[in-house]
Order: sequence, then C-alpha cells, then structure tokens
Amino acid sequence: MPQYRDPHEQAQVALVLFHVGPYRAALEAHYVLAMTDRPTTLRTANAHSLLYVGGDHDALPSRWLTLRDPQTASDNNSTWQLGVSGDITLQQLPANTLYPLPKLLLSRRFSTALCGVTLDQQQLVLLLDARKLSP
Repeated sequence: MPQYRDPHEQAQVALVLFHVGPYRAALEAHYVLAMTDRPTTLRTANAHSLLYVGGDHDALPSRWLTLRDPQTASDNNSTWQLGVSGDITLQQLPANTLYPLPKLLLSRRFSTALCGVTLDQQQLVLLLDARKLSP
C-alpha cells in the first residue's frame, strides 16, 4: 500500500558537500559510493585540479570520494576517486532551492561539470554533475 505523502511536503535531494579551493561544492549522493582516507582505485583526480582555475591553491586531498564512472557505463563495477579537502557532509536540501546556472554563467563556466547553485547556511554551493567529471 503506498504511503500517504503530504502535498505540501518539499521534495528533498541528497547531496554530498565538500570544499574545492575557496568554493563549497556538491554532488548528488547517489553517485558517491564511498569515502576513504587514501586512494584505492587506479583512476583518481584531485577535485581542485579538475574544477579550480588558476592560482597556486592546489591543496592535497584529505579524503577520497569513490564515484561511479560514467565513461564506462556498461561496466557497473567501474569506479574512480575524487580527492577533496576539508569537511564532507551528507545533506538533504529541498529540491526547490537548487537552481540551474543562468545562460550567461553557463556559457562562461570554468567546468562543464558545473550545472547549478544553491545556498546552504547562507553560503553559496556549486552544484556539480558527477557524470561530467572525469579524471
């Protein structure tokens, strides 16, 4: 029997939030399979080098997020790891607080993985499409 859902209840999206240089970023949680202290797969990339343009703020990762590899979708066991720094949190945010990039920003974005923005505790969070990240 289906559960009753309040029509005023907000749809929630599970996100994994982390830091990339001076930015706070988020991925949909269903793309993140695990988190470790050191890399355990052959394919790895530092989030900073994939997403941050310029400067010498290249911090060494303190955690590694294991992600599904969209490049090899035929192999369900294929994964790679994204190195991130700082705190990592899993949060549920209301779907109506996630915004796609405006067209002007979309045409000038620094990474094709950048797909939107949201606010978390009055801090701007960059929403990333995990399917467009790759090592």
